Amino acid sequence: MDSLEQQVKEKFAEFEATRNPTPVYEALNLIEAAEAPMPIEDVAARKVAVSRRLTFFAALDRNIDPTWDSTNVPVMGVPAPLPHGDVYGSGEVDPETIPDPEVRARYVEALKANKEEHQQYFVQSQLRSIDERALRFFERLLADRYTDSPADQAEFEELLAASSASDARKAQLRALMP
Repeated sequence: MDSLEQQVKEKFAEFEATRNPTPVYEALNLIEAAEAPMPIEDVAARKVAVSRRLTFFAALDRNIDPTWDSTNVPVMGVPAPLPHGDVYGSGEVDPETIPDPEVRARYVEALKANKEEHQQYFVQSQLRSIDERALRFFERLLADRYTDSPADQAEFEELLAASSASDARKAQLRALMP
């Protein structure tokens, strides 16, 4: 593992610890910056670049929820409970203003669950945006550096075979090959 792959691994570890997608963007930026000065005819560098990308996609796929539905947007806010005829204004209510401890506890849990749903939606949305960008750049890398020659095809297949990317991801990337 080269130092860049180690940095990418660390960025994903940071993301997994914080659930903040910024380190994943940073990991992709590191990879793209490393590829920018790569000479087109440098086959060894090309192989390293593809291998790094495959490692990135495998890490990304471990964090993308395949059941996430972009149309299932979490509701904004949680309605406050109305114990004993108390009426609360619209919007979030300070839980400390709810006198019944049981009702207050349920409301606090509902607020926490709503916040987690919003965070999960945000993270999954961001990961998919990152995935789209990474795919565009990977497709461009393949178009610029590979041909439909049997040797190029065999090299790419060898890199795919050595990758820990899922079969579905490999099929998706294979479809991008010239």
